[in-house]
Amino acid sequence: MNPFLSEFKNYLANKKKIADNTVSAYLNDLMHFEAYLETTYGKNLMGATKSMILTYMLDMQKQSKNAATVSRNLSSIKSFYHFHVDKGSLVKNPAVSIQGPKVEKKVPVFLSVEEVEKLLNLPDLETVKGIRDKAMLELMYATGIKVSELLNLKVEDYHKTMETILVQKIGNERMIPLGKWSKRYLDDYLEMGRPKIRKDQDNESFMFLNLSGKQMSRQGFWKLMRHYAQSGGIKKKLTPQIIRNSFVIHLMQNGADMATLQSLFGQSNITAMHMYLKTLENRTFEIYRKSHPRA
Repeated sequence: MNPFLSEFKNYLANKKKIADNTVSAYLNDLMHFEAYLETTYGKNLMGATKSMILTYMLDMQKQSKNAATVSRNLSSIKSFYHFHVDKGSLVKNPAVSIQGPKVEKKVPVFLSVEEVEKLLNLPDLETVKGIRDKAMLELMYATGIKVSELLNLKVEDYHKTMETILVQKIGNERMIPLGKWSKRYLDDYLEMGRPKIRKDQDNESFMFLNLSGKQMSRQGFWKLMRHYAQSGGIKKKLTPQIIRNSFVIHLMQNGADMATLQSLFGQSNITAMHMYLKTLENRTFEIYRKSHPRA
């Protein structure tokens, strides 16, 4: 890996505190672009021009890459050059004025209330693993936190008397209330599950541990999700994002306002909410046109 790419990697991981899988995605995009530059123009990343970036995007489209993939690659390239302009390694960002292809926004996939109930009832509470899994799923659905936030929770982030958890990120710290069910099963896990998983010789402070007593990985959580989707006969592709979507949409369906949701969700622009509202609006118009005698 060239030193300019290594510097960018360290910036993302250590300064921006971006999740490892996201850092890997950035680097993967940039290494593919670098290989293209070397093969096509005999240039490295620091020698790219606007026209070279444009031809790379066209090349991706010729390879039938979808608009989302092309836009993501362009975003990685722009971020890399923006970093090096700020650092003084470059005078100008060659990608700054390039517009990516328009990405069609899809209606977010979410579970019905009945599907969520089915999912939450799948863990076997007679086992330590089931007690842990139940607490994780209940907590994720009750709070809408990201899987990275869930897995990075520390035991001390749970404020039992206040019935809240503290989610800490750089520039984004928020307290999230727990519902009675998520609190109940989190208490059960911390009292009856985690002590049995945690090894005596370990000083692991992460809340959710794998069966070896270490912090649960993203891969471990994804494996857990796939297992419950298959065993529960849930037809939708079950992902942490779908649980987050379900959290937002079920609150909206029950009258939660946007400001409250944004506070809980920890971001100002929630795609799932806006896409759901758009879908609801379109369905309302469709029903009106079909039902009203003078529509």
